[in-house]
Amino acid sequence: MKTIALKGMIGSAIIALGAALILLASPEGWAQQKRKLSFKLPVETSKYTRQHVFDVGDVPGHQIRIYELHRTWPTNPPRILGLRVLESWEWGNSDYFDLNGRHYGYGFNVLESGDKIFYKFDGMSQSVVNPDGSRKSTYTGVLRFTGATAMFRGIQGTFRYKGIFDPKANLNEGEVEGEYWID
Repeated sequence: MKTIALKGMIGSAIIALGAALILLASPEGWAQQKRKLSFKLPVETSKYTRQHVFDVGDVPGHQIRIYELHRTWPTNPPRILGLRVLESWEWGNSDYFDLNGRHYGYGFNVLESGDKIFYKFDGMSQSVVNPDGSRKSTYTGVLRFTGATAMFRGIQGTFRYKGIFDPKANLNEGEVEGEYWID
């Protein structure tokens, strides 16, 4: 009787171990593994392609701006599950008092496979005038993956971003860091 019970326990342990090995060996088994990602937003390949600024008129310097931003990575592109990000497109808006205030919007990354990963972002911008009269404008915020096509369906991620910008000079550069996973 004890031999049969012992064989049953050993058999169950072997089956459980085999199932665990299969899960670890398959993409589904490691799909929820969180992966870190950090990358630069290069100034030389980040371009505002369209911008519209509206003066609100309630107080001096209060403006609402909508914009389209295009980015490429000819060198050192971010990689998601090993695939290079070729470009990104963003559409955002800001509600600023002298370039200080909230910004938010949506965008997507195009990967070398042709897949797209969609995201939304939300943050704050701050602009200070230096003693020499020049202005330094910075931004910070959070970006979240919201959906994707094909093999990236189910991707999620949360990232922090920061950088500098000057809409009049077509300047936008920064860095992004965070993690992503696939449910």
